[in-house]
Amino acid sequence: MSKYSEIAEILKGEIMGGLYSSTGRLPTEYELVERFGVSRQTVRQSIALLKNYGVVYQVQGSGTYVASADSLSSTKNRSAFKNICILSTYISEYIFPSIVRGITSTLTGGGYRVNIAETVDNVEVERKMLMTIFQKGECDGLIVEGTKTSFPNPNVSLYQELERRGVPIVFLHCAYPELSNAVVVGMDDREGGRIAARRLINSGCRKIFGFFKADDRQGLLRYAGFAEEVIESGLGLENSDVRWYTTEDMIDFGMSLSQDVVESFAQKNFDGIVCYNDMVATIIVRDFSRYGVAIPKLESFDDSLLGKTSPIRFESLGHRKEELGILAAKKMMNMLDGRKEHSEFLSWII
Repeated sequence: MSKYSEIAEILKGEIMGGLYSSTGRLPTEYELVERFGVSRQTVRQSIALLKNYGVVYQVQGSGTYVASADSLSSTKNRSAFKNICILSTYISEYIFPSIVRGITSTLTGGGYRVNIAETVDNVEVERKMLMTIFQKGECDGLIVEGTKTSFPNPNVSLYQELERRGVPIVFLHCAYPELSNAVVVGMDDREGGRIAARRLINSGCRKIFGFFKADDRQGLLRYAGFAEEVIESGLGLENSDVRWYTTEDMIDFGMSLSQDVVESFAQKNFDGIVCYNDMVATIIVRDFSRYGVAIPKLESFDDSLLGKTSPIRFESLGHRKEELGILAAKKMMNMLDGRKEHSEFLSWII
């Protein structure tokens, strides 16, 4: 734990114990610097954390004061639910840092401790993480991005056991089909597939290709919306108009497209591609450029930094990354407070 977090915990304990109830005012910054032997910046970080906890507020030019009795009561009620576990397929790559930031900032601001683990989209790693949660018994709530959600998952029984033990679970993006009552926070992927295809059609494309991820339900839903829009527009859709890939394709082979694949694509006169996400779109830009084949119009998902730095820009639907994380955290806090929650899917930024 950082020094400022340690100081914040000490002060929070004193506040809850009523130490400052007579004056309602915390010691000055100078007094706290002297007491703890730290810099003013460290003290200010501690005070900021206490503000996030909801136990103090500041009056400019006057000082820092203990929050109302109602606010303190709310914090005390939540103190029984201290540990929230987050399981994400990835943490430091692509759009995941923004999602995790939204979750952690909201939860820590509500007085919860957060433990984060990465499954790298691997079922066995996911199982080990869940078994650790069972063994330690220190998880009061779980926010999880499922692993390979479009495939049968042997870990579903572990999630069901957590539910039986009263541990609330919020899924990110999508849940396993076996967990029909799961609370999910995600994007409206089916509608996103429709929007992406429609934008290409409206721009004049008449031969559209789809490139989707096969081992998560997001990929299936984006494909479903894409297929519906293309067929309803009267353009038709054949098996050869869609290519699928898995996590292993990306990890093991870097998802390189061979020259034969790229050239055969060009021969079929596709004038538009709907890509599963910006990672796929950048691979298409890279490999088409490598083999000297003209790049058709691209529609993608997530509007990520990866897409913004592509040497050839393409259109990408905006993912509400941090907003999604905040929403997942708020639903978790509501469930811990005994309130019933429901799934919610956000619209894409167009």
